[in-house]
Amino acid sequence: MQPDHSNSQTAIHHLARLSDCVFALAMAITFVGFKLPETVQLLSNLEVNQFLTGQLKSLGIYIIAFILVAFYWINHTQQFSYFKRTNETHLFIYTLYLMCLLVIPFSNDLVFRLSSNPFAKIWFNTNIFLIGLLSFTSWIYATHQNRLVGEDLDIQIIRSMQVKALIEPVCALMSIPVALVSPDFSDIVWLLIPVVSLVLNKALRQTSRSNVMPVSNQLVE
Repeated sequence: MQPDHSNSQTAIHHLARLSDCVFALAMAITFVGFKLPETVQLLSNLEVNQFLTGQLKSLGIYIIAFILVAFYWINHTQQFSYFKRTNETHLFIYTLYLMCLLVIPFSNDLVFRLSSNPFAKIWFNTNIFLIGLLSFTSWIYATHQNRLVGEDLDIQIIRSMQVKALIEPVCALMSIPVALVSPDFSDIVWLLIPVVSLVLNKALRQTSRSNVMPVSNQLVE
């Protein structure tokens, strides 16, 4: 007798919608750290220029946080395109994932206020690491023996998604020791993410082509 997956299929759609709302909320709240002075209308042109220049560092922190959340959202949508169902364990893992995601605005605000404090940066990096770790755990759990994905899902896709899920948490771990030495310099580590992603995607495409070529040659023969 085949198990009835109708309830779990409905649950995965609800979880996807909830996750999208949480991502949108986290992205929006990261901007809260910017505040105009109460006497902004009384400022001279020189004071306005000084204020805007002083906000450049905060703007950089905001951009980093937004891009990191955006990368996680992309990974999230890719994973959910393969999920066919869910269960209680997976829901629990993803609930923890969303909980850590909603901590991002607090972590971002902490770095806004204490941008030169190494422990504020370590808190932020740890937050990013936990999100990535839970995303990786969710994918591993879902794809183990094709538990929550289609039976015909290509093993190459499973492995490539595993590797992609580790990019952000690995960079977060790399940022922690750098933050202890130089909190400001630790932000540069995040610039590795788009570079690593591009290189990794190219390598994965080449690997996929090399695996397809022998099969196609055998079919011709």
